[in-house]
Amino acid sequence: MVVGLTGRYCAGKDSVARIFGRHGFRLIDVDGLGHQALAQKADEVAAAFGGAVRDAAGGIDRRALGRIVFPDSRALARLEAIVHPAMASTVRRIIAEKQGDILVNAAVLHRMGLAEDCDVVVWVTAPAALRLLRALRRDGTTLGKALARMRAQPDLRPQLNGPAVDTYTVRNGGTARSLERRVTALVRRLKGS
Repeated sequence: MVVGLTGRYCAGKDSVARIFGRHGFRLIDVDGLGHQALAQKADEVAAAFGGAVRDAAGGIDRRALGRIVFPDSRALARLEAIVHPAMASTVRRIIAEKQGDILVNAAVLHRMGLAEDCDVVVWVTAPAALRLLRALRRDGTTLGKALARMRAQPDLRPQLNGPAVDTYTVRNGGTARSLERRVTALVRRLKGS
């Protein structure tokens, strides 16, 4: 089974992914693949966004790049056009290996066209105020930067995936224990146990 996991910034996708992992799912961290793609495409990214996005070692300074792309939807689309094809190709290669149950953790699952490779999509949601608080705590960012990241995801919402792909919503506004119970129940339902 291939499960796609998606949701907005700081909704709790990684927490849900860890629970799926404890139930035997192989986890594909698409954000991590994005870091690899940035390293591989550093010259192309620097050519598109300027030398200011380079770090001291010649790679990409993700914070500097984020300051450019998150407030500007066209810049974000330009970056995604550079890195998403390599990321999607890697995910599809791993899925093709068919080694047990897989969870694809990707905020932009639909935008990358990966939802069609999944049997089920799980949408993680949390109240906006809680997501903002998590962003400030987890990322140590400013209020303005956190809000810019949140505004950069207007198209992220539960979407219809066609008749072959069911979508389940996991609400993540409570305790870690309640999230564990909800996700465990969902995993059992998906596995038919």
